[in-house]
Amino acid sequence: MGLAGIVLTGCTKNDTLVISGLLTDPNQAIPIGGATVELWTQRIESGIFNANYNLSGTCISGTDGRFLFEIDYKSYTGIKLIFAKAGYHGWTVELNAEKIKDDGGIDAEYQMLPKAVLEIHVVNDNPFDSDDYFEFRLLNGFTNCEACCKGDKYQFFGTQIDQVILCQVIGQQDIMIQWQKHKNGEQTSKTDVYFVKAFDTTGIVLSY
Repeated sequence: MGLAGIVLTGCTKNDTLVISGLLTDPNQAIPIGGATVELWTQRIESGIFNANYNLSGTCISGTDGRFLFEIDYKSYTGIKLIFAKAGYHGWTVELNAEKIKDDGGIDAEYQMLPKAVLEIHVVNDNPFDSDDYFEFRLLNGFTNCEACCKGDKYQFFGTQIDQVILCQVIGQQDIMIQWQKHKNGEQTSKTDVYFVKAFDTTGIVLSY
Protein backbone atom coordinates (compact mmCIF):
# COMPACT_ATOMS: atom_id res chain seq x y z
CA MET A 1 0.00 0.00 0.00
CA GLY A 2 3.00 2.33 0.06
CA LEU A 3 2.75 2.95 3.80
CA ALA A 4 5.61 4.89 5.32
CA GLY A 5 5.99 4.95 9.08
CA ILE A 6 7.99 4.24 12.17
CA VAL A 7 7.04 1.37 14.45
CA LEU A 8 7.68 2.77 17.88
CA THR A 9 7.21 -0.35 19.97
CA GLY A 10 7.53 -4.10 19.82
CA CYS A 11 4.30 -4.67 21.74
CA THR A 12 1.62 -7.12 20.72
CA LYS A 13 -1.33 -5.90 18.66
CA ASN A 14 -3.61 -5.63 21.71
CA ASP A 15 -1.13 -3.29 23.41
CA THR A 16 -0.76 -0.86 20.51
CA LEU A 17 -2.73 1.92 18.90
CA VAL A 18 -2.57 2.27 15.12
CA ILE A 19 -2.80 5.83 13.83
CA SER A 20 -2.87 5.94 10.05
CA GLY A 21 -4.26 8.09 7.33
CA LEU A 22 -4.36 9.43 3.81
CA LEU A 23 -2.94 12.90 3.11
CA THR A 24 -4.46 14.71 0.12
CA ASP A 25 -4.45 18.04 -1.71
CA PRO A 26 -8.18 18.77 -2.27
CA ASN A 27 -7.56 21.68 -4.65
CA GLN A 28 -5.60 19.51 -7.07
CA ALA A 29 -7.38 16.24 -6.18
CA ILE A 30 -4.09 14.37 -5.63
CA PRO A 31 -2.44 12.44 -2.78
CA ILE A 32 0.48 14.19 -1.11
CA GLY A 33 3.60 12.06 -0.97
CA GLY A 34 6.86 13.05 0.68
CA ALA A 35 5.23 15.06 3.47
CA THR A 36 6.65 14.99 6.99
CA VAL A 37 4.10 13.76 9.51
CA GLU A 38 4.78 14.20 13.22
CA LEU A 39 2.83 12.45 15.97
CA TRP A 40 2.65 14.34 19.28
CA THR A 41 1.09 12.91 22.44
CA GLN A 42 0.08 14.19 25.85
CA ARG A 43 -0.52 11.71 28.68
CA ILE A 44 -0.76 10.88 32.36
CA GLU A 45 2.56 9.63 33.74
CA SER A 46 2.77 7.88 37.12
CA GLY A 47 -0.71 9.17 37.92
CA ILE A 48 0.27 12.78 37.20
CA PHE A 49 -1.15 14.76 34.27
CA ASN A 50 1.57 16.19 32.03
CA ALA A 51 0.26 19.12 30.00
CA ASN A 52 3.25 19.08 27.64
CA TYR A 53 3.06 17.37 24.27
CA ASN A 54 5.97 15.10 23.39
CA LEU A 55 7.09 14.00 19.94
CA SER A 56 6.22 10.31 19.71
CA GLY A 57 7.19 9.64 16.12
CA THR A 58 7.93 11.02 12.68
CA CYS A 59 7.30 9.52 9.26
CA ILE A 60 7.11 10.46 5.58
CA SER A 61 3.91 9.93 3.62
CA GLY A 62 4.19 7.44 0.77
CA THR A 63 3.67 8.24 -2.91
CA ASP A 64 0.02 7.31 -2.39
CA GLY A 65 -0.29 9.81 0.47
CA ARG A 66 -0.55 7.10 3.14
CA PHE A 67 1.20 7.13 6.53
CA LEU A 68 1.17 4.88 9.60
CA PHE A 69 2.19 4.97 13.26
CA GLU A 70 2.00 2.23 15.90
CA ILE A 71 2.40 3.40 19.49
CA ASP A 72 2.10 1.87 22.95
CA TYR A 73 -1.37 1.87 24.48
CA LYS A 74 -0.98 4.37 27.35
CA SER A 75 -3.04 6.92 29.26
CA TYR A 76 -3.11 9.51 26.50
CA THR A 77 -5.01 12.72 27.15
CA GLY A 78 -4.11 14.37 23.86
CA ILE A 79 -2.95 13.24 20.42
CA LYS A 80 -2.19 15.48 17.46
CA LEU A 81 -0.66 15.25 14.01
CA ILE A 82 1.48 17.95 12.40
CA PHE A 83 1.91 17.91 8.61
CA ALA A 84 4.59 19.77 6.66
CA LYS A 85 5.84 19.84 3.08
CA ALA A 86 7.56 22.48 0.95
CA GLY A 87 5.01 24.27 -1.21
CA TYR A 88 2.14 23.57 1.19
CA HIS A 89 0.64 25.41 4.11
CA GLY A 90 1.46 23.52 7.31
CA TRP A 91 -1.37 21.90 9.20
CA THR A 92 -2.01 20.62 12.72
CA VAL A 93 -4.89 18.28 13.56
CA GLU A 94 -5.93 17.44 17.12
CA LEU A 95 -7.42 13.96 17.43
CA ASN A 96 -9.92 12.56 19.91
CA ALA A 97 -7.63 10.62 22.25
CA GLU A 98 -10.45 8.87 24.11
CA LYS A 99 -12.09 7.62 20.92
CA ILE A 100 -8.76 6.43 19.55
CA LYS A 101 -8.13 4.44 22.75
CA ASP A 102 -11.63 2.95 22.63
CA ASP A 103 -11.35 2.01 18.94
CA GLY A 104 -7.73 0.85 19.07
CA GLY A 105 -6.67 3.50 16.57
CA ILE A 106 -7.85 5.68 13.72
CA ASP A 107 -7.60 5.75 9.93
CA ALA A 108 -8.77 8.99 8.32
CA GLU A 109 -8.17 11.42 5.48
CA TYR A 110 -6.30 14.67 6.15
CA GLN A 111 -5.78 17.59 3.82
CA MET A 112 -3.08 20.16 3.10
CA LEU A 113 -3.55 23.21 0.88
CA PRO A 114 -1.01 24.28 -1.77
CA LYS A 115 0.73 27.63 -1.55
CA ALA A 116 0.70 30.30 -4.22
CA VAL A 117 1.94 33.89 -4.33
CA LEU A 118 -0.04 37.00 -5.25
CA GLU A 119 1.89 39.95 -6.62
CA ILE A 120 -0.62 42.80 -6.30
CA HIS A 121 0.41 46.08 -7.94
CA VAL A 122 -1.70 49.02 -6.75
CA VAL A 123 -1.20 52.21 -8.76
CA ASN A 124 -3.04 55.52 -8.97
CA ASP A 125 -2.37 55.98 -12.69
CA ASN A 126 -4.71 58.95 -13.11
CA PRO A 127 -4.42 61.04 -9.93
CA PHE A 128 -6.97 63.77 -9.28
CA ASP A 129 -6.21 65.26 -5.85
CA SER A 130 -5.13 64.42 -2.30
CA ASP A 131 -8.58 62.98 -1.53
CA ASP A 132 -8.04 60.06 -3.93
CA TYR A 133 -8.76 56.82 -2.05
CA PHE A 134 -8.53 53.14 -2.91
CA GLU A 135 -9.06 49.99 -0.88
CA PHE A 136 -9.19 46.27 -1.53
CA ARG A 137 -9.52 43.06 0.42
CA LEU A 138 -9.44 39.35 -0.32
CA LEU A 139 -12.72 37.53 0.20
CA ASN A 140 -11.14 34.05 0.18
CA GLY A 141 -7.85 32.20 -0.21
CA PHE A 142 -6.07 33.75 2.76
CA THR A 143 -4.74 31.90 5.77
CA ASN A 144 -2.77 32.60 8.94
CA CYS A 145 0.97 33.00 8.41
CA GLU A 146 3.46 35.84 8.61
CA ALA A 147 3.78 36.21 4.82
CA CYS A 148 0.14 35.46 3.97
CA CYS A 149 -2.42 37.82 2.54
CA LYS A 150 -5.11 38.78 5.02
CA GLY A 151 -8.83 39.36 4.77
CA ASP A 152 -8.39 42.87 6.18
CA LYS A 153 -8.70 46.01 4.08
CA TYR A 154 -5.60 47.34 2.34
CA GLN A 155 -6.06 51.12 2.12
CA PHE A 156 -4.32 53.79 0.01
CA PHE A 157 -4.66 57.57 0.28
CA GLY A 158 -3.54 60.41 -2.00
CA THR A 159 -2.06 60.75 -5.46
CA GLN A 160 1.39 59.17 -5.12
CA ILE A 161 0.41 55.51 -4.99
CA ASP A 162 2.55 52.93 -6.77
CA GLN A 163 3.02 49.92 -4.50
CA VAL A 164 3.59 46.19 -4.95
CA ILE A 165 2.33 43.74 -2.31
CA LEU A 166 3.67 40.17 -2.25
CA CYS A 167 1.89 37.59 -0.11
CA GLN A 168 0.95 33.94 0.07
CA VAL A 169 -2.51 32.57 -0.61
CA ILE A 170 -4.04 29.15 -1.12
CA GLY A 171 -3.32 28.04 -4.68
CA GLN A 172 -5.19 26.26 -7.45
CA GLN A 173 -8.43 28.14 -7.00
CA ASP A 174 -10.29 31.33 -7.87
CA ILE A 175 -9.40 34.25 -5.62
CA MET A 176 -11.99 36.99 -5.20
CA ILE A 177 -10.78 40.54 -4.63
CA GLN A 178 -13.27 43.22 -3.65
CA TRP A 179 -12.16 46.81 -4.29
CA GLN A 180 -13.52 50.33 -3.94
CA LYS A 181 -12.27 53.71 -5.11
CA HIS A 182 -13.17 57.34 -4.40
CA LYS A 183 -11.97 59.93 -6.90
CA ASN A 184 -13.25 63.30 -8.11
CA GLY A 185 -16.39 62.94 -5.99
CA GLU A 186 -17.29 59.57 -7.51
CA GLN A 187 -17.31 56.16 -5.86
CA THR A 188 -16.92 52.83 -7.65
CA SER A 189 -16.82 49.31 -6.21
CA LYS A 190 -16.44 45.88 -7.78
CA THR A 191 -15.42 42.28 -7.08
CA ASP A 192 -12.95 40.67 -9.50
CA VAL A 193 -12.04 36.99 -9.75
CA TYR A 194 -8.55 35.67 -10.56
CA PHE A 195 -7.40 32.06 -10.91
CA VAL A 196 -4.26 31.44 -8.86
CA LYS A 197 -2.16 28.45 -9.88
CA ALA A 198 -0.58 26.29 -7.15
CA PHE A 199 3.15 26.80 -6.51
CA ASP A 200 3.22 29.80 -8.87
CA THR A 201 3.15 33.62 -8.73
CA THR A 202 0.11 35.41 -10.12
CA GLY A 203 0.47 39.08 -10.95
CA ILE A 204 -2.52 41.40 -10.54
CA VAL A 205 -2.67 45.12 -11.36
CA LEU A 206 -5.23 47.21 -9.48
CA SER A 207 -5.15 50.62 -11.17
CA TYR A 208 -7.49 53.51 -10.53
